[in-house]
Amino acid sequence: MIGAPKAPDGAKVQRLIPFGYVLNCSRHFVLQVRDPVRSRRFIGELVAGDLITNATVKKEDVTEMKDRGKCPANIGFTFRGLEKLQLRVPYQRVFQEKAKAFVQGASARAAQYLADSGPSAAQCWDKRFAPDHAHVLLSVYADTHAELKQFAATLRGIPGAGGLSGWTQPVEGCQLTDTSEFRTEHFGFRDGISNPVIEGFPPNKPNAHAPGEFLLGYPNDDKFNPWLLINPSTKPNPWLRPLNPAPQLTEFFRDGSFAAFRQLAQDVQRFQDSVERWATQLGGGQDPEKWQDYVKAKLGGRWWNGAIVQPGRNDPPPRCDGYLDTKKLNDFDFSEDTRAHGCPFGAHIRRMNPRKDPVVPFPQRPLIRRGMPYGPTVKQEPDAPRGLLGLFFCASLEDQFELLLSQWGNANPLGPDDRGNVRDPLASNHQDPGACFDIPIPGEALRQLDGFSGFVTTRGTLYAFFPSVDTVGRIARCGPPAHPRAPAR
Repeated sequence: MIGAPKAPDGAKVQRLIPFGYVLNCSRHFVLQVRDPVRSRRFIGELVAGDLITNATVKKEDVTEMKDRGKCPANIGFTFRGLEKLQLRVPYQRVFQEKAKAFVQGASARAAQYLADSGPSAAQCWDKRFAPDHAHVLLSVYADTHAELKQFAATLRGIPGAGGLSGWTQPVEGCQLTDTSEFRTEHFGFRDGISNPVIEGFPPNKPNAHAPGEFLLGYPNDDKFNPWLLINPSTKPNPWLRPLNPAPQLTEFFRDGSFAAFRQLAQDVQRFQDSVERWATQLGGGQDPEKWQDYVKAKLGGRWWNGAIVQPGRNDPPPRCDGYLDTKKLNDFDFSEDTRAHGCPFGAHIRRMNPRKDPVVPFPQRPLIRRGMPYGPTVKQEPDAPRGLLGLFFCASLEDQFELLLSQWGNANPLGPDDRGNVRDPLASNHQDPGACFDIPIPGEALRQLDGFSGFVTTRGTLYAFFPSVDTVGRIARCGPPAHPRAPAR
């Protein structure tokens, strides 16, 4: 029988998927294929020049890249982009059979599966995310915008870069803090605390997920490999014939991952006004800072320093305690908070990552998030655009990313005793001002928050396939495996 390798090859996996980058700035080029031949030339040159950073590159290697005038870079393609690049039909047919959300694209599925309506509707998105424009997503990272600007000039000087348009309007992100040990986003929550770990990649942890949850071609946590395209039988299988099950077809998809790139604008003033109103409602105007910390902790699920909200503790950690080590912030699974007396059922983290929450009736839907704020803080420029950029990696956009947004983020909380009906308080498109957020407190009167409005607005989303480094080269060659004597076209 023919099967997948036991573990992913780090030299083939793009580094952004398992590790991300501990850097301060990002620049995401959403590019349009104008000339397929020249565009493929550019993609081939990226691979030939080792400009696509793979997972064998260590943290210290990323730092050394700066001295060579390079920045870590990773690349993904929309289905429309792969069509424009003239990817061969058998590969397209596999996507059409096994990845319908990717094929249809985010804008076509926004209303039904992403709960994007009203100001967040796809027709209101930034034009860069339009299906006819968003073909290639090239993401680069550095510590300063000056480094990104210099590297962008290098990229545009690569042969074939002129076959792509969109270079002058990248989507840029920048961390709000100088230290990587404590990252925040514009609402003031500690950010970048938790992410799933993939088996076969450090750090090796007992709760790591099987590679197939994020990388195509491997078994997932349920021991099932939906991307095993090769017929394991010695006899031909007519059911697999439409997929043209050849070894090179399976190799094309192996070690790749799907991603949703999402830009969310944040209305910080509206959020802060709501927090102050709720704090006054709960605290009667006494000790406003304490009650504002309390409200935000219940909405998010963590205190200002990242500590999980535990049952029996209603006072925020003193500011003089400082920040907690991120390694100590993820050793929990809600098993000691089954009634949500600490972290409410409707809280952001309990929805987006329920871990082994006993109220969740189906398997976990792990999602890797590589996010970063964009725009200056309110204190720096009150009226400037600001928000969050998120890259969410998974093996199934339908069963992981879309399920989290549509069923966990934008439906009623899962808790059996929860009396609230508001959507995810931090990340959803609130359109029902009468919806309420339930805060269960044993032995006390009912605590509920209402009057939710639009704190975030979707500015754009695209679905991309981040192939293995080898497959990026094959896309440049329209599909065939590499040949020692075959130059990149």
